[in-house]
Amino acid sequence: MDLPTLDLLLFGATGTSGFFCIPYLYKLTKENGRNLTWGVSGRSENKLRETLKETEKQMGIDLSHIPIVIADVSDRESLKKMAERTRVLINCCGPYAKYGYPVVEACIAAGTHHVDITAEPEYIETMYTKYHAPAQEKGVYIVMCCGVDTIPSDLGLVYLEQQFDGVLNSVVAYFEGWYEDVGPGPIVGCGTWNSLVHALYHGTRYSRLKKRMFPQPKPATFLPELKVKYTLHRNRKIGGWSLFYFTADKVVMRKTQEYLYENENKRPVQIETLSNDKSFLRLIVIFFAIIVWLLFVQFRCGRNLMINYPAIFTFGLFRKGQFPSERALQNTFYRVTFYGEGWKEKLPNKNDQYDKPPNKNILASFTARNPAYGVTCLGIVGSAIAILTEKDKLPSKGGVYSTGSAFGKTSLMKTLIDHKTLEFEILKSNDL
Repeated sequence: MDLPTLDLLLFGATGTSGFFCIPYLYKLTKENGRNLTWGVSGRSENKLRETLKETEKQMGIDLSHIPIVIADVSDRESLKKMAERTRVLINCCGPYAKYGYPVVEACIAAGTHHVDITAEPEYIETMYTKYHAPAQEKGVYIVMCCGVDTIPSDLGLVYLEQQFDGVLNSVVAYFEGWYEDVGPGPIVGCGTWNSLVHALYHGTRYSRLKKRMFPQPKPATFLPELKVKYTLHRNRKIGGWSLFYFTADKVVMRKTQEYLYENENKRPVQIETLSNDKSFLRLIVIFFAIIVWLLFVQFRCGRNLMINYPAIFTFGLFRKGQFPSERALQNTFYRVTFYGEGWKEKLPNKNDQYDKPPNKNILASFTARNPAYGVTCLGIVGSAIAILTEKDKLPSKGGVYSTGSAFGKTSLMKTLIDHKTLEFEILKSNDL
């Protein structure tokens, strides 16, 4: 008997991110008059049923009718059957450099759209080079980084440009994270830490590979060229102290700007990313923690130690086998602050050069409460729904895309703001 095709299927539903996606699936599939069907998938039927029951208990709803699809990343035939059961697969099964490729391949073969929450630079680059053409041929949208990495930065920059009355030349994105009165226990699930460990390892490999492939920096096409200070320094624009930021955000943001330049007749924004903290001491501690992490991830035994003893490496912020409490989730914050400069005047062609320096600036921020599972889970579920309901606003062809290039014209950012997972604020906008 042929089983019905679901609109959405959540793979990796028993993990921390998957668990917190389920309430958003329940709510958003019924929102605004929708009646979308959805199910959950993973390798253990018993664990999937337990996850649904736990959600039932927390929300006071009945999920006994939700379809369950069994699939395992080590069983390609099960992945094929899983992909054939749905129109969009929501993939929360990371680390993606380890588990992601066969899932994407199954989706492309089945003609199924795919969204994920990766933040792994090497995986992101490989996805573009290896799968963009096959996905285009099948008309399949493969959209990466649909979580807190990198919706606030990448889709946020596209949204910022829409609020800027003129043309942006450059943007520096400052990243801050903090927590208040979280109580005992971790503030983020251990699965997120495991993905971070793999992201750091593959990110350093990616950096070395990129240096070998491109030993000299590319000359700036558009002037004036954006230059920032990567070493520790006092931040005069937003306050606090700033330092380099080691993450996938800049990679993804530049991918979006390349897409907009090539397909939307748009001058690309020059981008740099820095971490920022109001406390000099705390930023120093974070800096040395990252140095230790980068040293340990170079070796298999070091990575195993980090994965098996996360509390030691993160001062208790991650703890193996423990979920964060609701109190911890709701008192954890994340902010991306953009400082941009550009021109009030618009030129007709993307390659036109200005004959005067920038004459306008903007300072704006996106602030998130519960970033790891609020922005991430609403972001990936909202991304999947946007593919189904706003296809006319997506790129004209399938392929591998970032959130900014895929969803810049959709209502995804509005959904995040309306549900109060992200708060957008223009702090100032002045003539220079």
